[in-house]
Order: sequence, then C-alpha cells, then structure tokens
Amino acid sequence: MSRPSLGSLTQLARRPSVMLTVGIGLAGVSGSAFLALINASFPRTPGSGGGPVVALSAMNFLLATICTGMMAGSEQEMARAVSRSIAVGEDPAATERRQYRHAGWLGLGTLFTVAALSPALVATSLQHNWVLLAELLVGLVGGLALYPIRGALTGRRDYAVFSTTLIIEGLTRLIPAVIILALGAGSVWSYGLVFALGGPTVACFYGLYAPRRLRGRRERARAQLPEPVPVVESTEASATAATDPAGSDAETAGGAHGRSGTGVWILTAATLANQLLFNAVPLLLAAKYSNTGDKALSQEVAAVLSAVGLTRLGILMMVQLQAPLLPKLTAAAAHRRFGEVRRYTLVLSGLCAAVGLAGCLGCWLLGPWVLWNIMRALAHLPGDYLAALALGTAFVMVSYILQAALVAMDRHAVVLVAWAVGAIVTVPIFFTGEGLLRTTAIANAVGPFVAMLIMAVDAWLRTRGGDREESADGASVAASAPALQ
Repeated sequence: MSRPSLGSLTQLARRPSVMLTVGIGLAGVSGSAFLALINASFPRTPGSGGGPVVALSAMNFLLATICTGMMAGSEQEMARAVSRSIAVGEDPAATERRQYRHAGWLGLGTLFTVAALSPALVATSLQHNWVLLAELLVGLVGGLALYPIRGALTGRRDYAVFSTTLIIEGLTRLIPAVIILALGAGSVWSYGLVFALGGPTVACFYGLYAPRRLRGRRERARAQLPEPVPVVESTEASATAATDPAGSDAETAGGAHGRSGTGVWILTAATLANQLLFNAVPLLLAAKYSNTGDKALSQEVAAVLSAVGLTRLGILMMVQLQAPLLPKLTAAAAHRRFGEVRRYTLVLSGLCAAVGLAGCLGCWLLGPWVLWNIMRALAHLPGDYLAALALGTAFVMVSYILQAALVAMDRHAVVLVAWAVGAIVTVPIFFTGEGLLRTTAIANAVGPFVAMLIMAVDAWLRTRGGDREESADGASVAASAPALQ
C-alpha cells in the first residue's frame, strides 16, 4: 500500500467537510479553553477570591450573548434568503445588500445601547473594571459584523471560507492567550484584549475579503449546485401576473422585501430570548454575587461559571452546524417538500439527543476531574450537578435543529414564542430557588425543555402532511392525501 503524499493530505485537509469539522470543533473548544487559561493564570487559594475569573467570564458571556442575541437572527435570515434566491433561480446579490443594510442598522443600535448601559454593566458583571468595558466594545464591533458575513457565505454554500473564519476565530484567541500564560504575564486587561481583538475581528476581515479573491473557486462551487426548480405558483397568482405583470412583479418584490425585513427582526427578538434563556444563569450569577464579601462563595460562583462553559461545548458546536443545515432545509421548504424537512429534522434531532445524553453521562463520570484539573476551576463541583447542566445543553441542541426547520418554513414567530416562554419560565426559578447549585441546575434545564417542546409540536404539525403541492384554488394540500371519492 502506497503511503499518502503530502499533497494528498493537504488536499484532504482543504476539503470543505474537513474544514467545517475542524472549524466547528475549534469554535466549540475555544470558549472553554479560554476559561481554563484564565483559571490557570490566577491563584487557586482559599483566601484569594474569584473576582478576576468572574469578571473575565462575564465578559466572555456578555460578548457571546450580545453578538449572538442581536445578530444570529440576521445570519439565519441572510442564509435563508440567499439560499432561497439561489434555489428559485434568482440573483442573490440584491438580497445580500438588503440584508446587510438591516444588519448594519441593527449593529449600530446595539453598540449605542451597550454604551448607554455601560455604568450598569461595569458596576455588576464587569466587577467595576472600565478597561474591560472598552475591550468589550472593541470585540462587539467585529463580532456583530461577522454574523451577516457568515450568513452570506452559508447561503452561497461557500463552506470553505465559512470554515476558515471559524478556524481563525478560535486560533487568534487561543494562541495569544497560551503565550500570555506561558510568559506569566496574565492580567485581566491582557486577556480581555486578546478576547476582544482576536477571534471575531480578524475572522471578520477574512470573511469579507476572501470571497472576492477566490471568486473563481466560488463560481465553480456554485456550478455544482443542483439546477434551480421554479416555485409553483397558484392559478390565481398566475392569472394576476398575466393580466398585470408590472403590478405582480412589484408586489412580489415588495412582499419578499417586507417578509425579509420582518423575518430579521423576529429572528433577532427570538435569538435575544434564546440568549436570555441559557445565558441568564451565568449573567445573573455575576450580577448577584459581584459584591459579596464571602470569598469561598465567590470561588464557588467562579467554578459554576467555568462549569457552564464546559457543559455548553455542544451548544457552541450546534450554532455552527446550522450553517450547512439551513440552506438544505430552505431549498426543500421552498419547493414544499415538507416530508424531506421532517426526515432531516427527525434524524438530526435524534442524533443531537443521543450526543446530549452521552455528554450528560460524560459530565457525571469525568466532569469533576476535568473541571478541577483541566479547567482549573476554583472549587470542586459534584458530577450529578454537571450532568444536570449538560441536560439543559442537550435540550438546547435539539432546539437548534428544530429552529432551523421552522425558520426554513417561515415559522419565525413560533421560534420567538418558544424561546420567550422558556426564558419566562427560567428567570423566576433563579430568584425563587434555594441553594446555589440546586437553583442553577433546575433553571438551566426547565426553560430549554419548555422551548424545545413548543418548537417540536409546531414542527410536527407543520410537516404532518408530508410533501405538498398547490391546488387549483391556490391552497396547499398534501401530495400524499387520498383523493376525494
């Protein structure tokens, strides 16, 4: 058997599927690895307290919450709109420009809002550190811009550049942080600067300019896509277009424009509710215990924040896994192949559930050792507690698959309702529960389960009839429905 050559290995490594796997892995690992590095940089002694770790962890969660909460909806709507344009044979350039305008206004509004709320953020989550606030704002600029760029890459199925942005984001955070730890120069501001300037900022520039330089490769990849199939229109709509083509075109363009803009805002609100749901625990912990004089309690809070980062690796990976999933579901939904949407959703939901349960078992058996020896947490936490945190992660992982299916079918409002109800259920548990570990474990699991249940029910009802076609009066019917006798 011949040995693989360096060229063949390089070609294998550059395949989009391999790059996407590496990118998703780095995106998932980089956040928890960053927490492990800052835990290792500050002393783990009984009287030291956990202030620096709490402040940097809060910055980590704030950056992820704000960027994901405000712009993940823009990314998904960009991907859905662009992939739908390609699926029906339209030029996606106009769609991209429209989505970029929406994202630009949304990003500017987010920056102004964070600046206005800066005194409250500094006094609570950031442990009275104004330098961290400045670094947070720097990180937000790149982070907010990166999401719609990735959405355009996803919609065009340019997974090579998309995956490279993930790899760059992970490495430009981890490598400088490892160097700082090795030199023994770790401080709150230095780690904050690495986390802000590295990652999304560098990846943003690459994702913006790389497709222009690699336009030829992108055109070849696009040529491999299946031929677009026109969307079937109703008889009434066809008649209207025949009698008044100008009015029909204007209405179609305006309707698509309006739905696109509305979809962005609904998905943005849904993602904010989603971020509130599963980031409420770490953010509220940082705010509630920011001024506690109990150093032992402060160390336990810091350990809980590290545990949250460890048990949410699956969520970070699932966010990126939506990239190749959403265009496929959108193309199927655009041609009303709801049976195909249902099959994909069932298979992937089952896979996520299995992975999530395996993660719970791993956290129960190995989690305490990993948290103490690898993550360098400031306090010991029991395995059943880490398993409970991982159970909430499993529910959110399945919910992301269901969300992709619902977004592909234009069920944006249901996604918003599901995450909002989950958040409404979660927040009171945190304030009324007794005991730090018990309260955070219950709050972390109940809300995601409620959100998952709502989305699962709607997705099941929406795809229940299988593939559909347009009837003579324009109504949607199931292709497999029995004929009337």
